[in-house]
Amino acid sequence: MDIPEKAIGEAESWLDGAAHAFEAGDSNVACAMAIHSIIRANDALCLKFLNRKATRHDDAHIMFNRILSQGKLPAEEKEHAFAVARAMQNKSGADYGKMEFSQGQAKNTVIDAGKFLEMAKSHL
Repeated sequence: MDIPEKAIGEAESWLDGAAHAFEAGDSNVACAMAIHSIIRANDALCLKFLNRKATRHDDAHIMFNRILSQGKLPAEEKEHAFAVARAMQNKSGADYGKMEFSQGQAKNTVIDAGKFLEMAKSHL
């Protein structure tokens, strides 16, 4: 059974892997793992506030925006909506090698994932 705590634990593991891949200079792997961290952190929020998670990765940002629009997160957390949307746009490219990510892009994606994860943990 998927619960918020399990999803957050997995998000932390994905982020740890992303940081390691980034340090090793593997920007595509770092991006892919950071994106999966965002997905699992978002799943944790969805499970807590909506009692379900997105069934398609493309819906992750819709679910996050639903949590915001229902007032279940403070309005200032809206700043994280762009990170979720961007992660979903880049997911296939990162996972399947359809895109090449620079170290700069990888750094930004890992930073976004870290901020998103910390925000999610603060509301669980």
